Amino acid sequence: MSDFIQWTYENRYQISIDLAAGSISGIANCISSHPLDTVKVRMQMSEDGVVTTLRKIINNEGVKGFYKGMSFPILSIPITNAVVFSVYEFWRKFFIGNSNKQLTYFQTAFCGSIAGSSAALFSCPIELTKCKLQMQETEKIYKNPIDCVFQIYKKEGFKYIFRGMHATQQREILGYSAQFAVYEFIKDILCDLSQKAEPSTANLLISGGLAGVSCWTIGYPQDTIKTILQCQTGKTSGVYKVRCYDGGFFDCLSQKISTEGFSSVWKGYSVCVFRAFYANAIGFYAYELAKEQLTSLYQF
Repeated sequence: MSDFIQWTYENRYQISIDLAAGSISGIANCISSHPLDTVKVRMQMSEDGVVTTLRKIINNEGVKGFYKGMSFPILSIPITNAVVFSVYEFWRKFFIGNSNKQLTYFQTAFCGSIAGSSAALFSCPIELTKCKLQMQETEKIYKNPIDCVFQIYKKEGFKYIFRGMHATQQREILGYSAQFAVYEFIKDILCDLSQKAEPSTANLLISGGLAGVSCWTIGYPQDTIKTILQCQTGKTSGVYKVRCYDGGFFDCLSQKISTEGFSSVWKGYSVCVFRAFYANAIGFYAYELAKEQLTSLYQF
């Protein structure tokens, strides 16, 4: 414990830089991705395709319908992203210390999985309120994110604020392990092809985009089940009757596949993967740029 405290003190400025850069990355990702995230959630909870979902939102709610539920994420996702990147950097330094060595891709994936597991504690209640607000089309049950959390707590109890945690943990652990490993892998390949030691802007954008695609591809079925569980109302009500030994994940998954087929857990994937590429390209580039600028300011 004393070694950890000493390491934290010695690296306090670097930890602060990681937290700040992660926050900036989270804001950039949230602003760029939220409209298509709303489309994804609506598709996961209906039988509609992309065009029908877009048309319904525009006709019934207008452009502002794409931004429902954004206020809470825009305030809280920077914190989640800061946790992800700072925990990732902490474990990266655990393996290599202050040396210039590179992690193996397996070590990178391990660091990513720990970062994802840490983020789930924050992202689960955030996504619960986001999904609830995104599903409000004409009937307005919740006034705002705070009212949403308060109503869930009052009607169902504190633990239901974390509804879908098992699914969120699975999505985050698998997704972030793939995301960071693929990001470093693609970045290394592109550096080798260009024969440059440092990645270019195009390199960072492509690496970040493909990392986002891998993250959401490996975690998308879990995300669909998470959305269903979080959008259900009441302790036991909803289309899928689930037991709670695992948060309802496997009950919901098996019922979803048995009634609608395996492809049903991939509804909205096309929108999600398109969003994942450009949003994560922006997010990773914002992180790298912010980290570089903040480091130079600190050294100055």
